[in-house]
Amino acid sequence: MTSRRPAVTLREVGAVALAALALGASALALQTVRDKADPRRALARRVRSSATPRDLAVFTDEAPDLVALMRPVPAVYGSPPLNDLRPFERLWVMADRPAAMAPYLARFGPGRAVDAEGKVFSWELARANLSHVVWDAASELGRTVQAARDGGEDAGPCPFANGRLVCHGPDWNQPRAEVHRFDGVEVRCLYSHPQADGALVYTMGPIPAGRAVAGAVGIDDAGFFPTGADVTMAVRWQPEGHPAVERTVVARNRKGMTPWSLTAPSAPASATVRITTPNAGARQFCFTLVVDRAQARTGVRRSDDEASSSSPAEPAPRGRPHHRRGASAEDLARETSPTPAPWCPKTPWRAGASARGSLW
Repeated sequence: MTSRRPAVTLREVGAVALAALALGASALALQTVRDKADPRRALARRVRSSATPRDLAVFTDEAPDLVALMRPVPAVYGSPPLNDLRPFERLWVMADRPAAMAPYLARFGPGRAVDAEGKVFSWELARANLSHVVWDAASELGRTVQAARDGGEDAGPCPFANGRLVCHGPDWNQPRAEVHRFDGVEVRCLYSHPQADGALVYTMGPIPAGRAVAGAVGIDDAGFFPTGADVTMAVRWQPEGHPAVERTVVARNRKGMTPWSLTAPSAPASATVRITTPNAGARQFCFTLVVDRAQARTGVRRSDDEASSSSPAEPAPRGRPHHRRGASAEDLARETSPTPAPWCPKTPWRAGASARGSLW
């Protein structure tokens, strides 16, 4: 005797559909509750909706749950090395507070604010040619970076000795690359105390050809006081065979860093940086100046002029991005960087994984 399967009634189908809707509504309600408890979850989802697997997302604090939420977009927490990001098109940085953005402003210059609070920024790495550091002023003291004081009682050259440029006068007159704090966040930069009776003048060059020049300026937290003076940095960039490009940026009397950038032709260059202030009292000024040359890999967008003039693209790394947690910066790379910046580990970034350690 052959058994027959009972017919499914419309009522049963409806019940299943209602149960599925109820389950979906419960999941949405749970997601809403979690977003209200941690608003960054909503921001992370917002970034994920705009990002692609060719982008990189970084959470500045330890946030493994948010890293997992970003799948399939490569994401990390901590401080990954930033000197070679050629596999990626864009960088998204999500901070627990606006001040934590300082190391990224110092490395990439101005970014696009994604939220009103300044806790989420993005940079177009490929389009803006910010993927690959070829020169960093803070690493070149005594080689391609020299200084002198122009005017005043301490006027004269600043010869290089013991890792710094030794200008005449007290210790604070001596430019050097070191870590300073900006609104509580550490950044490695070129310490350059100005003078009220003249100027601290850097001469830089030869500088290799690059497609982007960027950095940030600021006054160390220890030097901040309510009536302190602003510090002005005037940059004159001279590419070989092209007109000079000038850029002036002011470090306001406040905590934190101010990003800056300039656009110049891709050619070997020299530069002059002139730093002045009307009142030098406690002006512990510091700046970064980084030159990038993008060499896009397969699948990375490039500007039209780069596509026509750059060398053949290198192949993209094989394998799918992943989200391994807790790895050190040294674990993140297996390639050799052509020109590692001294404020980054001497290995470039590899897609995926979580990072810990120091950016600068």
